[in-house]
Amino acid sequence: MEMEQVPGFRSVNPYKRGLEAAENERAPLGIASAEPADDDNEDAVPPLRFPLENAAVERRRTEEASTETRPDAVRQRELLQILAPLDFSVHVSMRYHARRRAWYDRFHRMMMLIIAVGGSAGVAAIYGGLIAEAEYLAVAVAAAGALELAFSLPERARIEDALYRRFTLLAAEIADAPTIGDDELRAWEAKRLLIRADADDRLEVLRRICHNLEAEARAYPAERRYRLWPWQRLLAQLVSLPPLQALRQP
Repeated sequence: MEMEQVPGFRSVNPYKRGLEAAENERAPLGIASAEPADDDNEDAVPPLRFPLENAAVERRRTEEASTETRPDAVRQRELLQILAPLDFSVHVSMRYHARRRAWYDRFHRMMMLIIAVGGSAGVAAIYGGLIAEAEYLAVAVAAAGALELAFSLPERARIEDALYRRFTLLAAEIADAPTIGDDELRAWEAKRLLIRADADDRLEVLRRICHNLEAEARAYPAERRYRLWPWQRLLAQLVSLPPLQALRQP
């Protein structure tokens, strides 16, 4: 009995040798082909004997074929377009935490200077009979010591230094990568997110300052830089003052 021929399906193996092997395997089951094979025509391919649910497989093969035939230069250009924002963000974070580290370090040195100089000057003022001046110096020393203990400036500087080093290692890994692929991009993005999870980068004005510096270093156009006001720059290490405008439109 002949089986019904189902149109619209192509052979998975269009070679005659592969079809003959498949026919020999199915012969004991008693499955006959819809049309006898033509021995005189070596290129003739008999139709399939049963429907194949291989739409997903065919679609995947088509996508793989299109990817393989795509020029490598075009694919690399697409990957670089994806890599550029990631690399830019990593360098902005490097600048951000380097500035935070420097600020905490300067603040710590200033407090220690006030404590050292104020303490010694206060002792000298007491021995010299300058009680009022000694009181002012004692207040200054107490305030500097309180700020030093409350904000733990050396510890914060070490944290910022560690974050800066982690972002620097990530930037070096990106720059030293011999090849760029989808797997590498996903791994770098995951590392960036994990580092930012440990970072405190809520000072938006300071981040915008670092953004502008990195954009200027890369010769980006003016519309890719934020507009900042003098009072924002002055207090960028303490608070983010308005207005916080979006990027300029080209």
